[in-house]
Amino acid sequence: MANPKPKLRPLTLSAVALGGMIGAAARVYLPWPVLLDEPQAIFDPLPTVMVNLIGAVLLGLTTGYTQLRSWPEPVVKGITTGCLGSFTTMSALAVLYSGWATGQTLFTARPLTNGLASLAVLTFGIVVFLWLTMLLTTWTYQLGRRLASDA
Repeated sequence: MANPKPKLRPLTLSAVALGGMIGAAARVYLPWPVLLDEPQAIFDPLPTVMVNLIGAVLLGLTTGYTQLRSWPEPVVKGITTGCLGSFTTMSALAVLYSGWATGQTLFTARPLTNGLASLAVLTFGIVVFLWLTMLLTTWTYQLGRRLASDA
């Protein structure tokens, strides 16, 4: 039997939308030149990688903590799905890695011209990044659960 259609919850939907606006604005308007001590090229993946790692840590911690605490659904969904979901974005990372592969970044001295080499580097980079993100999220999820159970 299929799952029943979920109920539309206007308050939760509004919280996710508001959280999404806050997370996207935070991702775009963080003062990267101040934090990294130098201006970044448009295709430099470092700020986006940092945002995704920070978001993964915060998502794991928040999800782990709120599972053992009785937080209202709109607050949890607004923070996790809305704010942290829009703060971390794999699509921006994909665009940045594509720019890196074509030499449109400060990260490399020259573009990767061999298509197979580009594919291998991009695949390896994304796999390592996803692995690191998974480790950080899992660790902070467990930390959030421990913090919630101790409080």
